[in-house]
Amino acid sequence: MLKPSLQKIGHGVYAWIGANGDSNAGAVLTSNGLLAIDAQQTPRLGGSFRAAIENETGRPVSKLIDTHFHLDHTAGNVIFADIPIIAQDQTLQLIQAFLGPADSNRWTISDPGDKLRLFFGSNVQELVPPDDPLGEWFLRRLSGPDYNTIELIGPSETFSDQMVFHCPDDALHADYWGPAHCDGDLVLHLPRQKIAFLGDLLFVGRFPWLGDCDLDGWIARLDRILSLDIETVVPGHGGVSTRKDVANFRDLLKSLRAEVKVAVSSGLSEEATVSEVELPQYAGLPRYREWLPSNLRAAYRYLKRG
Repeated sequence: MLKPSLQKIGHGVYAWIGANGDSNAGAVLTSNGLLAIDAQQTPRLGGSFRAAIENETGRPVSKLIDTHFHLDHTAGNVIFADIPIIAQDQTLQLIQAFLGPADSNRWTISDPGDKLRLFFGSNVQELVPPDDPLGEWFLRRLSGPDYNTIELIGPSETFSDQMVFHCPDDALHADYWGPAHCDGDLVLHLPRQKIAFLGDLLFVGRFPWLGDCDLDGWIARLDRILSLDIETVVPGHGGVSTRKDVANFRDLLKSLRAEVKVAVSSGLSEEATVSEVELPQYAGLPRYREWLPSNLRAAYRYLKRG
């Protein structure tokens, strides 16, 4: 198992690559202090991340920004409860929609269904049939001391379209361009250093989980990201990457969408689509075999609604 690692990727810019490339985070030295990007999926991992960036920079973290609401990026927020936590409006609204209002945006989550929805999307239990072994995989994934009870701290400050954090020789732009992998996804971009943090808009080295995504929106956001002058990209999952990886992942989503669109246009049922559609060019990716059926269901239902 690969341990988490802190990598300097620019002037005052750091990527925290999670264990086995899972649940990445980052940090940027701004003119007003050290900004953390995402908080990891447990308090233990979030604490390791915060200690590492503070030790590396010699500066305390002054703000945290969440790229989206999923718990594999926000369950570590509790480690940052002493500072402002920033996110796009929809991030807080979606948490409240799932869990109800709470004093000081603080929730305790122990129900397995709530954990599944907040990790994998509102429709996860609809995409995985009751007798599918994947259901057991998900439950095992969220079991153990780190996950039995999750204390979630929500954003204390939100914005609608854009927030800019000034840096000594650059500016970090946090942009919301509409629903994609989920609603509330942010693109964080340092134009002079040509660096972008994309959260779960980008998966590298594994097959993605579609969940309740807006598939067309996701593809459109990646097209827009590719219009930026970027060279270094930090995905939500996987190693530090390049714009080529963004293009390759966009093409994966387009291929999946195209194959399912042919099935829908041909009058295939959802079950026939799941049984017959393959993406052999991506079959070597980890989690392809396990997650493809549910992703086909998600894309089929998305296109039928459209």
